[in-house]
Amino acid sequence: MSAGENGKGKVLMLSSVASMIDQFNMPNIRLLQEMGYEVHVACNFKEGSTCSDGRIEDLQERLRSMHVVWRQWDCPRTICPVVKCIRALRQLWKLTGKQRYAWIHCHSPVGGAIARIVAHGRNIRVIYTAHGFHFYKGAPVKNWLLYYPAEKLLSYWTEVLLTVNREDYRFAKRNFHAKKVYCVPGTGVRTGRALHSNRSRRELCSLFHIPESAWVLLSVGELTPRKNHRLVLEAMALMKRTDVYYVVCGQGELCRQLRTEAGRYGLADRLRLVGFREHLDDFYCNCDIFVFPSVQEGLPVALMEAMAAGMPCVVSDIRGNRELLGDAGGCDDDMCGAVDVRFAHDDAASLCGILLRMMEDADLRRRCAAYNRNASARYDIHAVRREMRRIYGLSIEREFQDEDVKRAYQKSENHRVFDGR
Repeated sequence: MSAGENGKGKVLMLSSVASMIDQFNMPNIRLLQEMGYEVHVACNFKEGSTCSDGRIEDLQERLRSMHVVWRQWDCPRTICPVVKCIRALRQLWKLTGKQRYAWIHCHSPVGGAIARIVAHGRNIRVIYTAHGFHFYKGAPVKNWLLYYPAEKLLSYWTEVLLTVNREDYRFAKRNFHAKKVYCVPGTGVRTGRALHSNRSRRELCSLFHIPESAWVLLSVGELTPRKNHRLVLEAMALMKRTDVYYVVCGQGELCRQLRTEAGRYGLADRLRLVGFREHLDDFYCNCDIFVFPSVQEGLPVALMEAMAAGMPCVVSDIRGNRELLGDAGGCDDDMCGAVDVRFAHDDAASLCGILLRMMEDADLRRRCAAYNRNASARYDIHAVRREMRRIYGLSIEREFQDEDVKRAYQKSENHRVFDGR
């Protein structure tokens, strides 16, 4: 039986960029299909994504093979120029006039705002996932002036608001007006699995011209100011060591600038920008320390994956990273002593000191890796899938006729990933 044959109707999965669908929503699409919905996807396949053009083409083919109807939606990632937002609003208004959607699940600040405006006008219910509010403790004042009032007003038109960390959850419960607010850690990651590397360390080092005996730092993330890779270069310059190399998996606008900065620090021959990579196990298995220096995160999947892979992690002291590593900063007293692996996102000296200690203490690396592997278990993809099934079910329960299914959703409190406290 194809999706939608049982009469539950159509669901529109919507985001401003295709990479949001690819990286965060494929499990949700499969889940909705299993629940009997016909799923449509609207996003910007042409620009703004954090993955390669080849990956976007592959996404389109995968959606097609899953019988998912996908459409190009010319939604920008930012509010300026406003004319692009108006164009995206008109496109979505036209689409929702032609298609009768039971509800919309939308993502990203701009895409989510446009979706909720249109859905309110069309009387379509909305689930909105906030992948980290742009206003948070320590955020620029302009973020509070722009994003906070918009999200507060739009919350009146939000059936269900999903947050990805507890700080945002508590804030939304206190200040917003969505009918329901839940906290779910994205799509989760596969924990407890054996890593599969296609290359040995020797092969990986040879491929990227890195001495096999060198220390290899790894970061995963787009090359943008928010990801803050330049801080790692500053820290390396402070080390006064020549045996430390930095590998970054990701693409973005700062590629040339990062190479220039590396040259200014005398690190041009030790920076490796390897582009977007689909198979990260090669790097998780063969690099020494995972460094995540972001300025802002909701709940970073890259860090989740590195923790699940058993890498020792050194991270900036920000909202999403604190959520994953806990109050102990990645090493609790029993396992690692009073060691905090977090640093201020603008403090290269602190990052330098933590990295040097990690490199000098093999036992510390081992224990922190074990801590990370254990801590990542709560974000297992299967637990998140159960929670999303519960939320989808409770959010649209009046569309279900099967009372047994209703009761199953309603008694599944013990499957919650977060309680938000």
